[in-house]
Amino acid sequence: MALSSMGLNFGDSRLNDRGIKVITQMAAEPGLSFPKMADSWGTLKAIYRFLSNNKVNHNKILEPHLKQTALRCKSRTIILAVQDTTFFSYSHHPGVQDLGHIEGYQQGWGMLAHNVLALDGQSMEPLGLLHQEVIVRKEQHSREETYKQRLGRNRESDKWFKGLRSAKTLLADHKRIIHICDREADIYFLIRDILDAGQGFVIRCAKNRRTAEGGLLLEITKKAQPVCNEVIEIARNGNRQKRMAEILISSCRVEISAPKVVGGKGRVIPVNIVVAKEITPPKSQEPLHWILLTSEVLTDESACRQIINYYRQRWIIEDFHKGLKSGCKMEERQLASRHSLQNALSLFSIITAQSLSLRYHASTLDNGQPEDCCLSDKQLAILKNKFPKESQFLDTKTALILIARMGGFIGRKSDGNPGWLTIMRGMYDLLLIEYGVAIAPYLVGKG
Repeated sequence: MALSSMGLNFGDSRLNDRGIKVITQMAAEPGLSFPKMADSWGTLKAIYRFLSNNKVNHNKILEPHLKQTALRCKSRTIILAVQDTTFFSYSHHPGVQDLGHIEGYQQGWGMLAHNVLALDGQSMEPLGLLHQEVIVRKEQHSREETYKQRLGRNRESDKWFKGLRSAKTLLADHKRIIHICDREADIYFLIRDILDAGQGFVIRCAKNRRTAEGGLLLEITKKAQPVCNEVIEIARNGNRQKRMAEILISSCRVEISAPKVVGGKGRVIPVNIVVAKEITPPKSQEPLHWILLTSEVLTDESACRQIINYYRQRWIIEDFHKGLKSGCKMEERQLASRHSLQNALSLFSIITAQSLSLRYHASTLDNGQPEDCCLSDKQLAILKNKFPKESQFLDTKTALILIARMGGFIGRKSDGNPGWLTIMRGMYDLLLIEYGVAIAPYLVGKG
């Protein structure tokens, strides 16, 4: 995932030199605002010019990373393509050009990012991004607009279909891809297209659909056959506290009909359903109640448990979004245009994806080798040079601690494990130093 090993190229040698000088200088104080990173007014201007340059764009920065993700997926039996959207608010910086409305079109100013994160479907190891789309809401459409009218224009919901197409293109030779999505993706046409692409899905139900059996979907799920009980961990989300929850798992099978907007004309789609309902929720918390639509065959209780486990992996992409906001401070970047923000987002997304991988390996391997979590040879050499004593016996956990130390983690016995913020800052530092080392020979003799 490292920038220098990804073939990053803007098609202009002078721009490459200028950009790399900027990025190398930024490495001195990673994780800070751009003015605090810069050691002079000239350096700060160079950073802004680099990010705003029309030849430097979001897709060019991100494309090599997507290809590297596809290579990592090749040896894996099952790939989970976890799709989700987050927004970045710049209401505190309303002068940014070419942004739009967020938070339901009613308030706020910023942009959205729709991401598809690849996970190993067996180990749940984060493998990197398969897709990222920046969305800006320019128009406010009437609440009276019909669904048929929406079908006749570009819609925000197209993001799910674009994520599907990216996964299909990048993983063309992979036979087992399962899309994991929340309720917003409960779209008949998306389910149809996923199946037509030869892929699978686990999507949380949002619509009380008509079924070929003659009833409505939610009524049928109330009669689902109990399968087993399970205790799962529910992640913290907003006001919801992290807790262990005992759930009753039930299952059934339905055939969903095409929607009325197309006159019900369309094939009937068989869908398996897994229902997870919390048995004794805390009085102060909303009980967990998932109705999950899936293409996966439910042969026994183990298969039902697996569907629940697949859906729970959505929390990893939420952690990815947290890394962009808390670790990389994306919403605090004082840039003048959407173009510059998108370029910063692509760089920070690569850093966040690699940090997720590093954290995964550090938490699951006792004596694993750091190259197992996608640290490049150059990155390892930088760590060993910077920490010669500590890196004599370098395993994955030690590498994580050293990277966090580069981000400000002191590492005393009383400090516990490094937090997300120090890992992100250290990873940013390491990537930028690696990039600078890689191009240093080309800068010799250049002013």
